[in-house]
Amino acid sequence: MKALSIKQPWASLIAHGIKNIENRTWKTNFRGRIYLHASAKDAGALYELLNQKQIEVMSFHWTAAPPFPDRPVSAIIGEVDIIDCVINHPSIWAEITEIKGKTIEGELMYAHKPIYNWVLANPVLYDKPILNIKGKLSFWEPIPNQNCMSCDKKFFGQDAQYCCSGNECGCMGQPVEPVVCSEECYNKLFNR
Repeated sequence: MKALSIKQPWASLIAHGIKNIENRTWKTNFRGRIYLHASAKDAGALYELLNQKQIEVMSFHWTAAPPFPDRPVSAIIGEVDIIDCVINHPSIWAEITEIKGKTIEGELMYAHKPIYNWVLANPVLYDKPILNIKGKLSFWEPIPNQNCMSCDKKFFGQDAQYCCSGNECGCMGQPVEPVVCSEECYNKLFNR
């Protein structure tokens, strides 16, 4: 499955189902499920980045302190579907591209390079992020770098505590030698 790196706090807002648009300067024809990767860089203080309508939406979800005080970076935090790619989506999260006019052929002309609004749906936030994953530009494929010695299930990250589906592997969150992805595999490997 492909991954897309997004700066925090935007990645967390998407994973929590609050932000339904990802704004990019490039168009995508890809439709389907992707991993949400929180990039190593954080965009900054959440409420300083939002406009008034976005703040109202945020306050609907959180009435106390600002959300995501410990937002993970360099981590796969969930999944989401890309269902469309448009210009000037009506969502409050969409950056708007100024339309300058139309060509003789009827195509829109923009005042500057258009911003594409990727429409997102069906977000899933992992209970625990898959940490220590270095991101890349554009779409990229996370590469599992460890295998369970019993069932050969693949793992992401440095510590093998999560399998490639994003679920806890069953080794109690502790890296073990040999790496075993579940209690069933552990028992099988060690004849318990």
